[in-house]
Amino acid sequence: MNGVNILDWYKKYCYVLGRELDRSPNSSIARMLYQVDAEMTPGMFMSLWIVTTLLAGAGMVCIGILLFTFSFSPFQVERPLLYASIFPMIGIGGVGVGFPFYLQTQISNKKMDIERKLPYALSFMSILASSGATPLDILRRVAREDYGHISHEFKKVLFRTDVLGEDVVTAMHSLVNNTPSELFRDICIDITNIIYSGGGLKGYLEGKSKELMSIRRQIYKEFVDSLAVFGEGYLGGVVMILTLSVLGIVISGALGIELGPFTPKQMFDMLIYVLIPVINLIFLQMLSVKYSTTP
Repeated sequence: MNGVNILDWYKKYCYVLGRELDRSPNSSIARMLYQVDAEMTPGMFMSLWIVTTLLAGAGMVCIGILLFTFSFSPFQVERPLLYASIFPMIGIGGVGVGFPFYLQTQISNKKMDIERKLPYALSFMSILASSGATPLDILRRVAREDYGHISHEFKKVLFRTDVLGEDVVTAMHSLVNNTPSELFRDICIDITNIIYSGGGLKGYLEGKSKELMSIRRQIYKEFVDSLAVFGEGYLGGVVMILTLSVLGIVISGALGIELGPFTPKQMFDMLIYVLIPVINLIFLQMLSVKYSTTP
């Protein structure tokens, strides 16, 4: 609970800047936030982005000073401020890139979740259509079921029809313009046209659900292939580079070769206690964000 209160306080503090940014909100950021169902304004997101980036830079400045300028530090170099300045650049760059990366990844995860559950949702909708339910009743029933982001998207349609008083065709057009999945967008366009023209919704849903089952198999194959790429990249990139770095440092120490401003022992300590934990944390965080909604 204390963590939640601190986070809320932090958001309120950042929104002092965000309130001014909301006077002329960024339309692209607003659309991305709407797509990921984020409960914040574009100004709040941008203020969190800016303030967190600055705080990360300030924190990395303190780490750089502790590592290179104090006499008790094991990393003594000739120009400590030059090397200490590298750390805030890493912090600012990592957090600055991390915020848009998080949004893009959440949009991608939402798209994958929609396309993975779409065949089952369409099969359920075809059953409802064969029982004589109206298109709006079908959307209302799917919104009450647990079809992930598909149910959330249809809840937005119902909000526009039940609360804002729009007709179902207009509400569906809003969904078409904002959903991240192109496949789901095309299906919503077809459903909207069928609702407008009064065509056979049952036959369309049955045929489309069978077609999407084959697409679902392809999505699972792409998931396995992308996970294999990450695994090969970690083994061939991270593990190999770290192994060669350790061997290089050990050989340099045995031969008495200085590695620039650092001694082999300093380089070894920095690699073991700083670089390896940071690299692994970044890689694990990338995997966590990338596959947070995948099977």
